[in-house]
Amino acid sequence: MISFKALLQGIQQTWKYKPMVFFLYLLTFLLAIFVAYPLKSLLESTVGHSMMISDLVKGFDYTFLNDFKNAHGDGFLPIIDQSIAVLILYLLLFIFVTGGIIATFIQQPPKYNRSIFWGQSAEFFWTILRLTFYFILIHSFVFLVFAFIFYTSSNGLSPFTLENEGTIAFNFKFVAPAYVLVAAFFFMWQDYTKVFLVAQDKTWVFQSLWPAFKFIFKNFRKTYGLYLLNLALWILVIFINYSISTLIEFKSSAAILPSFLISQIFVLFRLGLKLINISSINALYQSETNKI
Repeated sequence: MISFKALLQGIQQTWKYKPMVFFLYLLTFLLAIFVAYPLKSLLESTVGHSMMISDLVKGFDYTFLNDFKNAHGDGFLPIIDQSIAVLILYLLLFIFVTGGIIATFIQQPPKYNRSIFWGQSAEFFWTILRLTFYFILIHSFVFLVFAFIFYTSSNGLSPFTLENEGTIAFNFKFVAPAYVLVAAFFFMWQDYTKVFLVAQDKTWVFQSLWPAFKFIFKNFRKTYGLYLLNLALWILVIFINYSISTLIEFKSSAAILPSFLISQIFVLFRLGLKLINISSINALYQSETNKI
């Protein structure tokens, strides 16, 4: 099976089980409201009855933001703490449902099955949580390696040792793409390991790490090609989102509603892409495994 065909199957399977996408969206939306409401209350209690908010809607205003931070910065501290807590909760919830998502794509019930989704989510939560922790360490190490390469090649980013400021930009053009390509491999390895864990019903992470690694290298052109296709699709959605958002002129508060609706559509798309990535990986895995 070629990578493009696996991607198409991933799209079809994600559409078939789209209730999972809407559930993830609802989860994201509710947690976002939980963070946004205190911020709304803070703005209303400080500048809510002035013309400053209307001016801010028209575009980025550094002077306003700086003055607001100096005058009401203490009010942001509880919101920042709450945002961090909500972010951690969101990551834990997404890790929790990952097993159910993968199991749904593997078992392929006629339609979305809640017993499969929630049952497999609970069964694989701790295993996928440990896997996530291990790969956080790996991703951190990879990032530090490339950060060190960039730092040393730019003479410590010191303006006194650089020949010109263009050196930093020149090095970044080479280091950043290389980092993306290498990091993509480790993200891919992480995702394939998740699929192996659920597909083979493994309890220990290391029982699937090495088989997933061997599978990737045995089919490297297909696996890495598929992952780059998913990455390109994600970049395309981000680019379209950015292009549309720049077309909206924030001359008044009336522009807020269409901007919000458009942003929510693209949130749905991005969540869908997460599932397409997992589903297409499973499609490729099942296809290559059935050949044996």
